[in-house]
Amino acid sequence: MVTHTLHRLGDEDSLKKDYVVVAIYAHGINDNQPDSRVRLLRIAEILKAQRPVNMINELLWNFTPAIQAVYDDKNSFKTALRLLKKADLGISITVSGLLSEVREIAEELDLKPHTVNLSLGVFGKKELLPSEKILEITSMCGHHCVSPNLVKNLVEQVIKNKIIPEEAIMFG
Repeated sequence: MVTHTLHRLGDEDSLKKDYVVVAIYAHGINDNQPDSRVRLLRIAEILKAQRPVNMINELLWNFTPAIQAVYDDKNSFKTALRLLKKADLGISITVSGLLSEVREIAEELDLKPHTVNLSLGVFGKKELLPSEKILEITSMCGHHCVSPNLVKNLVEQVIKNKIIPEEAIMFG
């Protein structure tokens, strides 16, 4: 079960533009078939054709067991899912987004989700966490590999006009 995109933070408006698709081999089931890599590469091509705003680098496509793409447009996301369904490549597809949005699209495409993961929030010593604004950025990486201190530093550099926002994005 892929849940590393489950805890993205933001308000409903920002999350309405956050659709994640992950295609991943099932270990011991379809990861060692002769055409496994070809099928995964076909999925990558389908996802790329819909112009994601973020996607795993093409240089890694031949090495990784998973392909991930992020869309900020509901129609691109929906088209990608429609094409993946039509291609029927036999590799697990997991999607993340607002439940209401994903359910609506799944119904339109006659897709039958078998599992739904829900983020119930954050528990524990929340006072130790960075600010909500910082978490909105760092939670975009499901493994939380983007340091809050890096984000703070880059924001400060942008405010001081030492770098432009596009340069800050490249560091993250």
